Amino acid sequence: MDYIAQIEGDYYEGTNVKLRLMISQPLIFPFRLESSEPAHEHIFVEDYFNSSTRIRRGRVYKQSSYKSWSIDRITPRPLSWNLSGPDIDKCPANINDSFEAGATMALMPGNGVVLGKGTGESHWIVVLAEQVISYGFLVTIKSKTFFGVLPELIPENIPKNNREDIVQALNAVVEAAPIQAPQPVIDACRNAASHMISAKFPESNHSGKRDLDALVKWLINQGKLTKCTDTADSLLYLLEASTSHLANRLHSRSKANASASHATRPVSQRDADLAVSAIAFLLQDFGWAANEG
Repeated sequence: MDYIAQIEGDYYEGTNVKLRLMISQPLIFPFRLESSEPAHEHIFVEDYFNSSTRIRRGRVYKQSSYKSWSIDRITPRPLSWNLSGPDIDKCPANINDSFEAGATMALMPGNGVVLGKGTGESHWIVVLAEQVISYGFLVTIKSKTFFGVLPELIPENIPKNNREDIVQALNAVVEAAPIQAPQPVIDACRNAASHMISAKFPESNHSGKRDLDALVKWLINQGKLTKCTDTADSLLYLLEASTSHLANRLHSRSKANASASHATRPVSQRDADLAVSAIAFLLQDFGWAANEG
């Protein structure tokens, strides 16, 4: 059985027989399920984090009552233990806290989990939970937030029947934006815009087969974007219409045959950033995401 123990602010790891100092002190977070408070305190010891994919991987430990390590079983010996005398090495160590590999909670893919406490919490979803010999649970989790690529959603404001498809499409945008070339980012934005407009205006896409070009034409033909009563409204109309057009036109530009036919330049990273900004604008304008000050 593996253990992690805290001694004088440092973390040690090992077995019930001996402990060794964790040379590169890890990030350790309080850990719990979103749906319930566990019977025992748990910690998440981070082994891997990728901000682009929003993936964290680490080990889960539960609080333990075991603290029976003697000084000679801890390497290196903490500086405060400069004691001498017969059999001093056999004296019990002063352990602040200890955790053993494993969890009292049921960890399954799809579970919502929380790292941190109070105002310092972040919310994640379990992707994989693997039982490892001696290590307990090795857990891979993915952030529920968009890490600033898009504004944070207000899920209850998104039409229920379309919510899952829209969230999946937006996740594709967030995953593509930091690491992909411009073309796949623009493609992901175009797909997300199609889902969003179809959900906002269900009558625009009864068959569910219209692409963004047809949806934009429908919006304009039906007068859905013509509420212009003053300068501010006129600007809003321009932005709403242009963001939808934008994702569509950039998608066309990213195709070699279209670029050749219309003598347009190849798409750039600036174009991809503009497409992502257009999706962010639509999310906020539809009331589906928080307004960022």
